[in-house]
Amino acid sequence: MRVCNLASGSSGNCTYIESEKARILIDCGKPFPYVFNTLNELAIDPQTIDAILITHEHIDHIKGIQKFARTYNTKVYAHINISEIVKNQIHIDNSQFVFFDNTFDIEDLTIQPFALPHDSKFCVGYRVNEQDAVISVCTDLGHLSDETFEVIKSSALIYLEANYDPEMLMSYPNYPPFLKKRIHGKNGHMSNLDCAKAIEKLVHAGTRLVVLSHISEHSNTENLAIGTVAGYLESRNIIPNVNVRLDIAKHEQRGTIFRIKPSSKK
Repeated sequence: MRVCNLASGSSGNCTYIESEKARILIDCGKPFPYVFNTLNELAIDPQTIDAILITHEHIDHIKGIQKFARTYNTKVYAHINISEIVKNQIHIDNSQFVFFDNTFDIEDLTIQPFALPHDSKFCVGYRVNEQDAVISVCTDLGHLSDETFEVIKSSALIYLEANYDPEMLMSYPNYPPFLKKRIHGKNGHMSNLDCAKAIEKLVHAGTRLVVLSHISEHSNTENLAIGTVAGYLESRNIIPNVNVRLDIAKHEQRGTIFRIKPSSKK
């Protein structure tokens, strides 16, 4: 698989995943021109995208879907629990929607959705595998539950939320108290330290590559996120770039391109 995050954060989220036979987007929360141009940077014809998979109904995850799907007649996948909300927010032909409640295939990709604790109507992450090559996209969650850990622990690559620094969140003047409480709650978002503790657990289960994702533009910075996570891991005798590689998903530009190969192709 070839994998690249196109954007990550409260201004929009989108991740590109490609196998031998399939090309998909997980979320499409940036405006259509941004997604079009960023795919072109990767030499990807947007018309070849087989499907867009929605994690949940918040605008930073669906903003660009209507224009994209209308332009290219792209299939749009969403969990059945948000089917009515999605149809009300994204005005495309009903035949383009695919609603699921369990694992499904798109060409040679097997995709396992799993519920995440987040303050939306319903939110999922995705475990995507091509044979035994596995990646997981796991953002917008208040905490790493035991159930989620069991699903993603075998992943070669995980996009994992490191949303906020608690001090920056509480001191940010433009967030009202109820919003700060929501973000900080168990069904809100994960802090940098929450993310670090989750990575510690995942490293012991075999994960070796984590991309810190959905970093807040207002209550975090890339340097603070990576510094907090790396510092915690070092305190637990887990050395970044030795025991685990850490990377960053950017707000307004595509991230690193990763290639995750099945063992039969290595």
